Amino acid sequence: MATAKSPTAKQIWDTLSKVDVSAHTEDRGGLTYLSWAWAWGVMMEHYPDLDVKWHGQRDDAGIMHDIQVYPGGSSMVNCSVTIGEVTRDMWLPVMDYRHKAIANADSRSISDARMRCLTKCFALFGLGHYIYAGEDTPGSWESGTHGASPVSSETAHAHPKKTRPKSKPPAKKKDEKNYIPELTETATDLFNRGWEPDVNLKFEIKTAIKNDDNEEAVRLVKILKEAGKTVIKLNDAKAEEQNDA
Repeated sequence: MATAKSPTAKQIWDTLSKVDVSAHTEDRGGLTYLSWAWAWGVMMEHYPDLDVKWHGQRDDAGIMHDIQVYPGGSSMVNCSVTIGEVTRDMWLPVMDYRHKAIANADSRSISDARMRCLTKCFALFGLGHYIYAGEDTPGSWESGTHGASPVSSETAHAHPKKTRPKSKPPAKKKDEKNYIPELTETATDLFNRGWEPDVNLKFEIKTAIKNDDNEEAVRLVKILKEAGKTVIKLNDAKAEEQNDA
């Protein structure tokens, strides 16, 4: 008996990107939400054999946890979805309703973040991807259009439509090192590795670059370098899992 051929990435995208999600979204407070439960139903209808994996880190006792914890107590969830031979990865900070990272997040917040992260990963296959139009158009950190927008709400996926007022950056001191290029390079490199900042951090990065705020760039480079260590660990762990398979 012949075995069904696995769908290609293009075939998956062509199928899911044509699904109209508008009847299953809700606008609240300037945000557009897509139900994760409905999104899961669509995925099961088209690709019931898809595989979901969660990645995290081991604690000092060697116990594996499905979240990545950062210095200061904030945390990140990371999932992989595989359809046939096509795999997509997504990261998402555990955040509160204000889109701010939560220190020492409780199990409910982590559970909510996991479902939002999963829904966002589905968007990489095409489902509801246009919800991010305007935030995710091809561009760069300099133009303020680089990267995807994170989400809020315990049962939905969303992205902000409003921007914050501009602030005047402090003047750069004479002979002071310019950290703007390093910030741009570091942020772009992390994004290309699959990392994604939360909505507040992304705004801060874009604003610092746009306003040539060197003092803010120094602070943000430190944050991104810490995030980079985590991304490398996750990528190494994933590579090790694939080698052991």
